[in-house]
Amino acid sequence: MPKYLLISGSPRKGNTDYILNKIFKSLGSNEKEIVYLRDKNISHCRGCLVCDKTNKCVMRDDMDEIMEKLKEAEIIVLGTPNYFDNVPGIVKDFIDRTNPFYKTDFLKGKKVYAIVIGGGKLENSERVIDGAIKYFVDAKHMKLIGSACFQALVLGEVENNPKTAEIIENISKKLNDL
Repeated sequence: MPKYLLISGSPRKGNTDYILNKIFKSLGSNEKEIVYLRDKNISHCRGCLVCDKTNKCVMRDDMDEIMEKLKEAEIIVLGTPNYFDNVPGIVKDFIDRTNPFYKTDFLKGKKVYAIVIGGGKLENSERVIDGAIKYFVDAKHMKLIGSACFQALVLGEVENNPKTAEIIENISKKLNDL
């Protein structure tokens, strides 16, 4: 039975959490956990590059715990809003702070499913996947097994979209079949 780690990169409780919570529930009795980055203390990367030599970050904060969870998970679902065709700052801090894994195989082969929610055109959210998320996955030698983009700007908009349930059902089926 695979171990799932869902990560919400939304700075607020809204559409991203709605989607991830639906997926979380669909995973049934599988070993699973959801992390809300907004509830964690994650400092900005200082770019000191000590981690290149030690495979450990010199800063002590909640990222220590998250990095252990990343190592233990087999399947990672990363959900993020689209902020100016990119990930929001808390997701960027999360990605930057995984640098200790850059020269290791700690995350090699882990499966990642990316979810992006944005208020503009779906193509704009696809750029987030093709940019920041794909680079994060590739740099850590993980495998992007799928992605989905949702169009929503205001709180509750994704929940009231009739297409949402069908897309979430397809994502859930794929994740449960792994």
